[in-house]
Amino acid sequence: MSQFKVTTSRDGRRVFGEHDDRWTDNGRGGHGGGQRSFGKRGGRKNYGGFNRGGGYNRGGRPDRSRGRGRGFNNGPGPRSRFDDEGDVDMGGNSGGPSTSRYTPYGNNRRGDRRNTYGRDRDTQPPYADKYKKMGLPVRGSDSQWYRVLIPFGKKAGKDGLLKLLNDNLDVPFIPVCFHFEQEKAVFHIQDRKASESLRGLSNRLTMSNGFKMIVISKPSGPPSVFTLDKEVIEKLKVCMSSRYDPATKALNLSNLYNDTTLSQDRIHLALNKQTVMSQVSDIIGENIPELETLDVSENKLMGLDNMKDLVTKAPNVVRLNMGKNLIRVIQELEKIKDWKLQELILDGNDLCDRFKDRTAYISAVRKRFPKVIKLDGHDLPPPITFDLESSSSLPQKKGSFFLSPELQELSVKFLKEYFTIYDSGDRQSLLPAYQDEALFSLSTAFNPLIEYGQPKLHDYMPESRNLLKTARDPGKRHKVLKKGKLGIVSQLCELPKTTHDYNSFVVDVDHASSTLMSFTVLGVFKEDSRSDKPPIRSFSRHFVTVPSGTGMVIVNDMMTVTNASHEQFQKAFKSQAPTPSSSPVPNEGPSVLFPPPASSTSFTPEQQQKIQSFCHDSGMNADYSAKCLQQYNWDYMEAGKVFSELQKQNKIPPEAFLS
Repeated sequence: MSQFKVTTSRDGRRVFGEHDDRWTDNGRGGHGGGQRSFGKRGGRKNYGGFNRGGGYNRGGRPDRSRGRGRGFNNGPGPRSRFDDEGDVDMGGNSGGPSTSRYTPYGNNRRGDRRNTYGRDRDTQPPYADKYKKMGLPVRGSDSQWYRVLIPFGKKAGKDGLLKLLNDNLDVPFIPVCFHFEQEKAVFHIQDRKASESLRGLSNRLTMSNGFKMIVISKPSGPPSVFTLDKEVIEKLKVCMSSRYDPATKALNLSNLYNDTTLSQDRIHLALNKQTVMSQVSDIIGENIPELETLDVSENKLMGLDNMKDLVTKAPNVVRLNMGKNLIRVIQELEKIKDWKLQELILDGNDLCDRFKDRTAYISAVRKRFPKVIKLDGHDLPPPITFDLESSSSLPQKKGSFFLSPELQELSVKFLKEYFTIYDSGDRQSLLPAYQDEALFSLSTAFNPLIEYGQPKLHDYMPESRNLLKTARDPGKRHKVLKKGKLGIVSQLCELPKTTHDYNSFVVDVDHASSTLMSFTVLGVFKEDSRSDKPPIRSFSRHFVTVPSGTGMVIVNDMMTVTNASHEQFQKAFKSQAPTPSSSPVPNEGPSVLFPPPASSTSFTPEQQQKIQSFCHDSGMNADYSAKCLQQYNWDYMEAGKVFSELQKQNKIPPEAFLS
């Protein structure tokens, strides 16, 4: 076996022993420039070479190694097609060979300051035109863009920074897309000499904060506009107007980034940016909502999230061209499936290569757009549908429903009394509203109608009995089910303080008989918090009640809480709740929750004796003593037990002890 040796030549270069693959037969990839290696293997001369960047290996065979090499054809990194902010670089042609970056800069011998091609720095390298088409920087190009970065430039401010540069620079320059990225000042220029002059000022100027200014200028693609001012928006409108054909109601936004009119004003709008697509959607919705044909090809769209608003602002689009973009999965079409498309072009996207055959491809597209009759320019067979041309919209919702005027009066009065106490902060007074063996459950979940961030529901989640969430934990499902009035009211006291909007209430009575009444109330409430914008929730309460004296008590209470939808939020607390005098339900009359005790003349002698004894033992007045005994069917021991527990918890109102 040959021995691996490393020696040093007179000029300082390293010399490797036999079988070293880093030397090539043409001098392209080695450290020695134009030298050639004639290593021996098996007594034969080996004229082959090895190039890690994609050259030739021993024996002259092409090398398919994917490793990062030092040779002439060094391949790109995994993010070579992305700009400094992680977005897709819009500078190149989406249809060209943009998957690999050709790097023309090899390793020269030490001390050799010449260009790789033996030319001056101002001379463009070979194949410069191809590099330009690929969106790659080309040294010496008059139209080359440069990205200038000044660390900690934000402390000096925009005006002070530009004034300091202009006062010390002989070459005038025009900063484009000036902005701050954290503490860094960033702008673009399209002037090679100005770029070199700015680099020459690095560490020579002192900023207002006393630190030396560092200037970094590197070749880059054209800048993308992320914030659109009024001037840019107006120019965008002019551009879109020139691309719109009113006769066919067609708008061509193909390759908007390289639009000739906008490029003359140094404006490059990338349609795959959310701000640009949002502004385009607004312009379409305000000026051409009747749009039927839309072309967004060659814009390097990776997803269709930003086009959701466009679907609602231009609902009549039936022809769509999204060819030559970067969409990878067919599921992205779900976001625009409300369009009744008849013609669609997807050719040129990665998703087209993910299907085994054309039949599967057509089936996947028609799953989202059943009416498509032309796909990628090819006519399709008529789809088999059962389109009855019937409206799929739901009927308009109606207001409250009561079985009779008497039940309306009873249920509305019950709800007014209940939620008045609930919002008062003294929820302990709701004890008489529940039967001894009543049940209560709370369920909460985020509102699926809200697409963006929602207020947290952490005050409700621990006790939530959402059956979909607790299916794997039967123990918790039984634990969060509250049984008995004491447990129910204790749970209600733990929930955040609230203020309900009575004008939002919708009541539905679904069953009523002489022994039972079931009804549901829906509405909104806001939580009482110190925040300037307290969260507004949507709620549903389903009550099952039974008669008790002259009123009724709750035997089952199911409460559901979520965040208010956008529509509910807009309408909440906009009008004042009706006062008792203007309420359709009179304020006079007996309470539904707390029916007054019968007069002393209606009590039997035995009941009157129990009332007197209870007053003496508890210290409460006769009215509350009678209420307590009546609530527990005159069971003296049970009433005394409940009284003791409530007194320990300070849940008995002070007026109960007034004579």
